[in-house]
Amino acid sequence: MTRLRIPGLGLARAIAAGFVRVTDPLAGDGSDSTPAPSATPARASAPDYVDYGALMTPPAPFRSMNTDLWGFWAQADADRLAALCNKVFAQPTGGAVRCRPLSSYLMITWGNIAEVDSMTPPYDRRGGVHEPQVAVWVPVAVRDPSSSRERLAMFIPYLWLPNPMSLATGRELFGYPKSGGNPEFPDQNGGPPTWKLSVFGLDYAPGNVADWGKPLLEVVQGDVIDGAEDDFDKLVDVARHAAGQIFDEDDVIGDFVEIAESLAEDILRDRLPNIFLKQFRSVQDGTLAAFQQVTQADYEITKLSARPVLNEHKLTVHKLDSHPVSEELGLDDQTLGPAYHVEMDFNVGWGHVLWDGASR
Repeated sequence: MTRLRIPGLGLARAIAAGFVRVTDPLAGDGSDSTPAPSATPARASAPDYVDYGALMTPPAPFRSMNTDLWGFWAQADADRLAALCNKVFAQPTGGAVRCRPLSSYLMITWGNIAEVDSMTPPYDRRGGVHEPQVAVWVPVAVRDPSSSRERLAMFIPYLWLPNPMSLATGRELFGYPKSGGNPEFPDQNGGPPTWKLSVFGLDYAPGNVADWGKPLLEVVQGDVIDGAEDDFDKLVDVARHAAGQIFDEDDVIGDFVEIAESLAEDILRDRLPNIFLKQFRSVQDGTLAAFQQVTQADYEITKLSARPVLNEHKLTVHKLDSHPVSEELGLDDQTLGPAYHVEMDFNVGWGHVLWDGASR
């Protein structure tokens, strides 16, 4: 992959230009930017969902309250990230949806959501779930049939959690690649703060049986490092800080200027677009897909308090065949980049379809 060297000053100017255009009332209607989530779900001619048996997949939109999250920027492999984006989006859609990683960096988060509730009656009066999770976030530039140019989104290739209702809902409703895992958060009883993830999985060999408790990821906090003890209450401030810490002339891939405006528009509105490949295996041939869509769901952040974690952090990656994070992402043992501790509330809307395999 060709890497275009963009000086830090040039990158800053590109982002600033995006902010100016979004906030300039004469700059246009932003019709080529990230599509806004629908105000109401698109019913069209869709049949009613048959709700029977045990409750497993409550409907969107969702309200996520009292989220406590730690985010760590990690170095991956740009070529492997690009190959994965091509495999997940460009190949199934015949090039109708394309995305590319913005850099060789991704974020790994340990999040503890105190309560996730459906906002759709009558489910909004039935309670919710507690959702501890670990996720991998890849910032990408995406182009799809809804837009004439590239825009910012987050691609989540891995997400682990122990909650079966959240797992089924995320996969079936949006297309999150959720799988079984048990996040562990720092123990307050002494020792260096440590974040761990064990998963349900196996190494591939005849006779091996998948089970819980397989170690996959571990982050251990080390010595204090230099830095400003900033506090942020807007997504735009966190984004500016992270961009200043991560992106320089050696890290940015391709032309950043084109997506600067969509980035600015989204983060000024405390909105974070996420894209997914939603699919189901064919009952006739499990190597085929009976259903495929590329979907988008936006996080709307309603409350946020964030600060950098001014310590060094070490990542250990344990190899496990059923969770190929090293092979697909190029993620290996390393000293991590900037880290953040975030407390927030956010909503996940109905989402919308960017590409439908049935239309091919």
